[in-house]
Amino acid sequence: MRSAFAALLAAALAAVPAAAQLSVVSSTVAEHRARPGETYTGTIVLRNAGPVPQEARLYQTDYRFFADGRTLFEAAGGRPRSNAGWITLSPSRLVVPAGSEATVGYTVTVPAAGAAAGSHWSMVMVEAVGADSPEAAGRRGRVEVGIRAAVRYGVQVATHLEGGESRVEFARVAVAAGPAGARALELDLANAGDRAYRLDLSVEIFDAQGAPAGKLAARRGLLYPGSSLRQSFALPALPPGSYKALVIADTGGDEVFGGDFTLKL
Repeated sequence: MRSAFAALLAAALAAVPAAAQLSVVSSTVAEHRARPGETYTGTIVLRNAGPVPQEARLYQTDYRFFADGRTLFEAAGGRPRSNAGWITLSPSRLVVPAGSEATVGYTVTVPAAGAAAGSHWSMVMVEAVGADSPEAAGRRGRVEVGIRAAVRYGVQVATHLEGGESRVEFARVAVAAGPAGARALELDLANAGDRAYRLDLSVEIFDAQGAPAGKLAARRGLLYPGSSLRQSFALPALPPGSYKALVIADTGGDEVFGGDFTLKL
C-alpha cells in the first residue's frame, strides 16, 4: 500500500515541471486611479516556455495578508473592499501555444454610486491545467481520484478611488534573536486606513546618551486596508544596554507616521 502511494506521489511530482512552464510575464500588481462610473481595461500576459501547448484557467479571489504569516485567498466579492465584482476576464480559459505568449484582457467597471472612498482590490489567479486533469479540455465532467500539483500565479488588481485616509498602526516592535547570536528588530505594521500604500521605512537607533548607533531602511510593497506586514531589520553589533529606536513610516502621501520605541539589548 505504501509503495503504491509513493508511486502515485512520484507521478504527481513528475507532472509539476510541465505545468511550471506557464508563467505570468506582465506585472503581478495592477493599479489604477479611477472615478465612480468609470470603466478601464488591462491585460495579463502569459508565457508558455514548454515544448507543448499549455491550457490555463483564470479565476478571482479576495486577498488579505497578515504580519503573522497568514495569507488568505477568500471567495471573490466577500470582503467589503473587494472589487472582484467589477472585473470581467476575457477569456477566463485559454491554451497558450508552445514557446509563445498569450494575452488575457480584463475590464473593470466602477459602480456609479455606492463604492466607498479609498482602495478596492482583489486577486486574479492564473492556474496551469494539466492534460490529465478533469479540468482539461475534453476531460471536464469526469470524476477521478488522485494527487495533482497546481501551479498558480496571482495578479493583484487594485482600484483607487478618490478620498479615504492613509493610516499606519505600529502593532508590535520587538528585538528577536537571529542566527549565530545576531539580533533583529521586528516591526509589525498594519494599514488602519482606507487607502493602500507602499511603505518607506527608516529607523534611527540612539544609545542611552543620545548618540547615533545605527540607521536602517527598507521599502515594502502594496499594503492594503485591514492587512499587516512584518519587517525585520538586522541590527548592528551593539553592546548590551538600553537604546531608542525612532521609526518613520512614509506612505507617500501628505502625512508621515512615526514612533519612538525603547529597545533592550
